[in-house]
Amino acid sequence: MRSVEEFCAGLRDTDSFDEIEVRVIHAMLLLAQRRKTKADASAIAKEAKLSVTNAYKYLYSLQSKGVVESGKDKQKVFWLSRSANPFPRLFSYVGRDYLRKKELFAELAVAYDRILPEGEIWSGEKVSEHYTAGFPERAAFLIDLAKEELFVAAERFYDDFVLLDAVRRALERSVRVRIVTNEIHANQIEKLEKAGLEIRLGRYWPGLILVDGKHGLTVDGSGTGVFWLNCVTEHKVDFERAWSRAQVMR
Repeated sequence: MRSVEEFCAGLRDTDSFDEIEVRVIHAMLLLAQRRKTKADASAIAKEAKLSVTNAYKYLYSLQSKGVVESGKDKQKVFWLSRSANPFPRLFSYVGRDYLRKKELFAELAVAYDRILPEGEIWSGEKVSEHYTAGFPERAAFLIDLAKEELFVAAERFYDDFVLLDAVRRALERSVRVRIVTNEIHANQIEKLEKAGLEIRLGRYWPGLILVDGKHGLTVDGSGTGVFWLNCVTEHKVDFERAWSRAQVMR
């Protein structure tokens, strides 16, 4: 992040700061670039195009997060913290919330299975449709359906956390997972094989996820393809052919 704008865009992406907090930080960074490292609320409000009352409100909010500090004089001034970098600490708060939610979602998963026992996939209905968006969500749903085997073909193996976590759950259910990919990061190979995935280098077009031979999707370079449930296709035969041709990793 080489500019103030890029830095503020990063703040927004964390979802830990609201838009006005970002505006206040942006204003203080611009003031600091003009060698006004300390400023009163009215100067910050003017730069951020806020009322002074709002500026105070959000300066105190940012102070509670450790991003802003202030003096105790009557003519109060504020500055961006240099006592300690606040961002590692802010990330620890995110981690704490993640652990709390992880425990809660685990409890909900157990309760859901108890209240609604597993039934037929999509009530046994056949589904086949073209999709133009939502590949990660559809792919993760399919992977969670796997009971016996999961085939994955991708030009470049996934780095999306949602998909990798779905594959991890499949392995925990003792699903056989085979992957044909043309590109995979060297650091991933040993980790994935140790987890129980079978990986070979090769090509299969379009990209494919096939679950238990009857649920799956294709995906092309633009993230579109065909999604199906409870349908037997030729993809199982085609994948096995691609698997036999693919290069064994070791």
